[in-house]
Amino acid sequence: MSKQITSESLADTVRAAMEKGFLDGTFLPGQVFDERSLAEKFGVSRTPVREAILRLVAQGLLQVLPRAGVLVPKLSIKELLSLLEMLAELEGVCAKFAARRMDSVERHALREAFHVCEAAAAAAQVAAYQEANTRFHEVIYAGSRNEWARNQIRALRLRCASYQRSRFDLSGRLEQSLQEHREVLERIEAGDGEGARHAMIEHISVGGRDFAEFVSSLPADLLGSE
Repeated sequence: MSKQITSESLADTVRAAMEKGFLDGTFLPGQVFDERSLAEKFGVSRTPVREAILRLVAQGLLQVLPRAGVLVPKLSIKELLSLLEMLAELEGVCAKFAARRMDSVERHALREAFHVCEAAAAAAQVAAYQEANTRFHEVIYAGSRNEWARNQIRALRLRCASYQRSRFDLSGRLEQSLQEHREVLERIEAGDGEGARHAMIEHISVGGRDFAEFVSSLPADLLGSE
């Protein structure tokens, strides 16, 4: 039993490290790996690596290529748009629930997270803003009291992390994001569930000209064919 627990624990550790790799750009769409190289990278045997890979395959984050290794799959433009649409709807649901369910302590934490975003935007510090942005959204997820939606959002964000990493580099995006955060914050503080949902969907959605500019900013080798 102890060996099984150890194996599962190592698999969880490897999976968490690989998920972090999706977020920080270590693992990019189109890259191919094998179990041996990953085992060496993480300093473990191939068994927990194999278990971690199977879990990530189930999430759609990896694809097994017979006799070739493991692929980080690319998203086509159509798939990316569909993913962002679904992400926006789920984020909207969390904002709606948060407006109804957050207590005063959580609302204070949300305002504090907004102030950190505000400071990072004023200093034009993209990396700091990205970190503050993550915190702002995490406070909302926790306040929504809906673990199912939170887990689905986490999976979708991991899937599109490589495509959204440079989004805040777009001209004026920090200021726009901050203003959208302010609208979400005010709706949640007012207990306006539907208003919070709508504001969050507007914040996450990338449509029309914005989507075209967003796609044009992506490295071509990250996008798959239709």
